[in-house]
Amino acid sequence: MNVDKKAQKVKQTAEVGGKAGITFPPTLAKNLDKLKICFWVDWKNSIFLDEIDAIKQSLQDTTDLQEQPFQNPGGFLWNVQRTGTRIFNFRLTAGDLFLLINKRTCEGNVPNMMLEIGSESCWSPGFEDIFYNFTRWIEVLDGKIIKNQVSEVHLAVDLIGTHIESLNIRDKRYWITKSHKFASVESPRQLETFSVGKGDMMMRIYDKVLELRYSAAKQATFTDSWGVEKYDEQPVTRLEFQLRREILKNIKNAETNKGIDSYEDLCDSLSAIWRYCTHSWVRHCLEPVDSGNNHQSRAENSDFWNFISVIPWEGDTDRAKEKPRPKKDYIALRKQFLGLGMTLAAFHNISTQDIDHIINIGKHIIEEDMLALFVTDEEEFYRRIDKKKREVYETVSPVHRLKPDHPSSHLYPSPYPPTDYQGDLHA
Repeated sequence: MNVDKKAQKVKQTAEVGGKAGITFPPTLAKNLDKLKICFWVDWKNSIFLDEIDAIKQSLQDTTDLQEQPFQNPGGFLWNVQRTGTRIFNFRLTAGDLFLLINKRTCEGNVPNMMLEIGSESCWSPGFEDIFYNFTRWIEVLDGKIIKNQVSEVHLAVDLIGTHIESLNIRDKRYWITKSHKFASVESPRQLETFSVGKGDMMMRIYDKVLELRYSAAKQATFTDSWGVEKYDEQPVTRLEFQLRREILKNIKNAETNKGIDSYEDLCDSLSAIWRYCTHSWVRHCLEPVDSGNNHQSRAENSDFWNFISVIPWEGDTDRAKEKPRPKKDYIALRKQFLGLGMTLAAFHNISTQDIDHIINIGKHIIEEDMLALFVTDEEEFYRRIDKKKREVYETVSPVHRLKPDHPSSHLYPSPYPPTDYQGDLHA
């Protein structure tokens, strides 16, 4: 797969719009800018884990060393760190690669390895090469990857020759977005960063040249990727989307109804992710948008956003983000109702041993409240019970309904006589 990490010429912006600072054919570079992947690895032996454990113990026996090289086969020059994390026993670093490892088996829900590929490595030598070499390295160490799972990904495009101040992005009235969080960083002279969203889903637009001034190690990498002589030869505006697993798993294929889970899923879906980000999650508009109306879909994109939204990526576009359906657990709800009933009974100065009184209080309260709602607003009562029925039966398959943790229709029969299809009462 190729995501065109080297700089490439794109179409004249007049073909997709032509204002908001995109007034000439810019040079475009795009790539993943960060990638976190979890692995479930089955180790045939413990030699590798024993070696890094011994290095970590030797570091902790000293007071002045924070890391120590790990001389291992496979081409990765890792440094073992003095401490691990809350979930992972060991931390290994190599430039902007971070590898977390624990001693769990591959059979549980928690991964026993996580690899983070940082920005510089994503662009050079490239996240694809890193992933391929890493999986081969695991094999060299007598490990077998049972499965992998993408935890976080950043998709980035660099507009080379476009200054951030020319894009008219700092006014949030021009944005339509599913997030309500906006932030900006400004110097006395110019806008440096504009962001929408936070956490699981986020967009950042920022001055990439300004960022590189404080990161000398990355300057050569991006000079090469942008096809320029010096990193600050031209202004460069970076637009970057951050997506974490909670978002990725709900961007589902229309046919299989399967979200983006593995590295392979991700590589097959970059175009769909970009489309979701730029068409559904956020848009920059030509005119200020009234956030209170219901016709935001009719708002016209700015020429800048028309350009951004059609940038091609690899993979299919036949995916859409679906809102997770609420999951109703019958047993958990009964336990919750039990606790609430006992708490309400405690308000009535009951005897601890008076089980009949405690039960009657709970029955009386639920009956009183349901009847009160029915009498005061019968239509609202029907609306609510229909809504509850949809929440339960749209999220529980027919197979699940028959399992012990869900009620069967015969457990609580209707107090009224059954009817046939014509509505007549049975004898």
